[in-house]
Amino acid sequence: MQKVNQDTSSAEKPWMIASLARGLQILELIALRQCGCSAKWVSHVSGIKLSTCYHLLNTLVYAGYLEKDKQLQEYTLTDKVAHLNNLYQSQRSIPQSIKVLAQALVHSSGETVYVATWEREEVVISYIAEGTQHVKVRSLYVGYKDHAFTRALGKAVLAHVPHDVLARYYQTHPPTQCTSHSHIRWEHILIELRRVREQGYALDEQEFESGVCCIGAPIYRFDRSIWGAMSVSMPASRFDASNESLITFVKGQALTASLSLGFPGKDL
Repeated sequence: MQKVNQDTSSAEKPWMIASLARGLQILELIALRQCGCSAKWVSHVSGIKLSTCYHLLNTLVYAGYLEKDKQLQEYTLTDKVAHLNNLYQSQRSIPQSIKVLAQALVHSSGETVYVATWEREEVVISYIAEGTQHVKVRSLYVGYKDHAFTRALGKAVLAHVPHDVLARYYQTHPPTQCTSHSHIRWEHILIELRRVREQGYALDEQEFESGVCCIGAPIYRFDRSIWGAMSVSMPASRFDASNESLITFVKGQALTASLSLGFPGKDL
């Protein structure tokens, strides 16, 4: 793992508690490591002085978020972190009927399914149904809201927001070249979103993460405004952009989700 250069200095941010920021940084690093971490490793990767690392690690142990293996002198996360995650996810509850539809898509495809909601001009992942084939985009989690222009979920939502909202979103969320396949120029994005509206679904062909593709479809509210989207993710080796049966099924599940929210259907 490369050294993390995260500026936690409060010199330019007088409102920030630097020690708290460093402690949270340490929690994230240990979570990414997925095994025990020594204080020296944390110090090397974070750039935090070793003596400070010891103080922060011991504080996190005292607070119950880390535990220390005294024999190995390594630190790992505790169940208290998972408890926070469970509480957070419970607050992001979506209708059970939509969860059932997502799970049905998993059962049919074997792939991981994501549901996002459009909240306060953010595309937020609100539910994940794990696939049976154990392939998941590692950086996505409930609450994730970045890189919407390169993800099928994001495109399926942003294609249906008013133009002024889209333009504002582009300014506040400038797209990033996640992979060599990413399209980040404004004119290219407009063309892509127009295509999404016309065909009723969005594709992510290794634009967000190399080796991973997605198909996403919009979910509408009762007033025909955008509620969110549903997508299925798979490795590029199992992806076929011409797989009409899977595309139709994703669109069908999203439409059924829309109808469950009172969507009256598209005008003829």
